[in-house]
Amino acid sequence: MIKYLLLIAILFLTVPVFGKEQISLSAESAVLMNPWIKKATYSKNAHQRFPPASTAKIMTALVVLKNSNLKKKIVVSRFASSMQPSKVYLKKGEVYLTEDLLKALLLNSGNDASVALAEGVAGSEERFVRMMNREAGIVGARDTNFRNSSGLPAEGQYSTAYDLALIVREAMKNKNFTGILRMKRSEIKELNNGRKIELKNHNRSLWKETPYLILGKTGYTKKAGHCFAGYIQYNRWKKVIVVILGSRNLWKDLELLAESS
Repeated sequence: MIKYLLLIAILFLTVPVFGKEQISLSAESAVLMNPWIKKATYSKNAHQRFPPASTAKIMTALVVLKNSNLKKKIVVSRFASSMQPSKVYLKKGEVYLTEDLLKALLLNSGNDASVALAEGVAGSEERFVRMMNREAGIVGARDTNFRNSSGLPAEGQYSTAYDLALIVREAMKNKNFTGILRMKRSEIKELNNGRKIELKNHNRSLWKETPYLILGKTGYTKKAGHCFAGYIQYNRWKKVIVVILGSRNLWKDLELLAESS
């Protein structure tokens, strides 16, 4: 009986108390989702397909965490090191722990780290992308198709705010994932020559003093606009998944959604 009442209280706490007409976002698409029951509590074009930009890296991290060991060593290939920014400038032949490459992926949005991880897990980025799309199907993201591990522009690559919320919901179950999202800064080290790379989280919300905590992954390309996928934590029990796509004022949009929940 106590567990039942507690569940009811949790569900009540995670339901926003606002109407759609009260929020005026610059974003093309957005969704708030109750992670306990997979219900969208606010949506704007939530099922419309958009380029995901670097929010795709959440799926990359999820597939890595489900299929690899954090202490596995990964050798950086020439292809991985050739990725365009944003990147952390990994060099061909360098060796890093999977755990450190995940930090480079989620904090600095390293496109080179995403490819190194993909190759380290699946042998090639192409095979890894197939794993990403299989995982998308498993979590119910039916309007999603990944073409690379980084979110860089690619023909036929798309997702929706709703689908990305489902992907975030699955990733949130992994403490390693959420732990990295909480880091403002970190440092990784190459295992052979000891070269260190300083990392800084692209999520500007972490530096703001607010009664809530916004955790997640940013993304941007010219076509996709500013994007964000993650969750808002108000207290131990109240968490709300938030996804924003095609924003012209990302941080304002995030603030409006966070303060309306």
